[in-house]
Amino acid sequence: MEARAWRLAGGSAVALLVLVALVAWRADSLAGGWLLALRLTGLLAVAGLLSAVVLGSLAALRPPTAPSVVVSVPAAGAPRATPQPGRRALVSLKAVLLLAVLSAAPVLAVLVLATAPEDDAALATGDTSSQGGEPAATPSTAPATEQPTEAPSSAPASQQPTQQSTDQATQQSTQQPTDQPESGATPPPSPAQLPSDAAAQAVCEQVVVSGDSLWSVAAGQLGEGATDADVDARWRALYERNADAVGPDPDLVRPGLVLRTCS
Repeated sequence: MEARAWRLAGGSAVALLVLVALVAWRADSLAGGWLLALRLTGLLAVAGLLSAVVLGSLAALRPPTAPSVVVSVPAAGAPRATPQPGRRALVSLKAVLLLAVLSAAPVLAVLVLATAPEDDAALATGDTSSQGGEPAATPSTAPATEQPTEAPSSAPASQQPTQQSTDQATQQSTQQPTDQPESGATPPPSPAQLPSDAAAQAVCEQVVVSGDSLWSVAAGQLGEGATDADVDARWRALYERNADAVGPDPDLVRPGLVLRTCS
């Protein structure tokens, strides 16, 4: 009885340590309802296994005893027999084992069935910020139109122009401006603007990993030479583009979230 009780208490202690390690490892990759379920079942398992360790140790330290008869022999007279009741077991070992199994079963089920956000992101197609599973429409950039340039014209100073004014008008009409500004030129984009989908070699999706934030993603896009004001403008543009996927709190970016980094 004592040996079985000690084995049960030791097995419960080992199971407790293993479950704590598994819960701590798995909690880093879960979020939302699965994380809450893991914490609740983990607390239940810790309480049940600790109770099993304590009850098993008490059963080993205070084993049951069988009834006995104490015979006393007086100096004179006949011997007397006094029955002594036995001591019952403090707790049944079967009950302790059942308690340990029922406590560990829920957390084991959550560990097996839980899916991480990275797994959900790997199954998702298209933009995660789109509603109803339909990909979000990508805005197209319209080419810049050329502005018509007006050639300078000269008007006669009077109804009867002289020969000199006629020669000047002819010379001005034949001269064409040589330094015309490039019609399609656009100023360099500000740090708050996201690259368009049509930009060459543009990477329009980025998966958030553990430790990332919108600030770190924006700083990585702009490079080491970016100032704090540039990074601040870029992360606000990223949040505006991915507000539906990130949620109301821009400081909470879950690992596995796919960010749209193009406009």
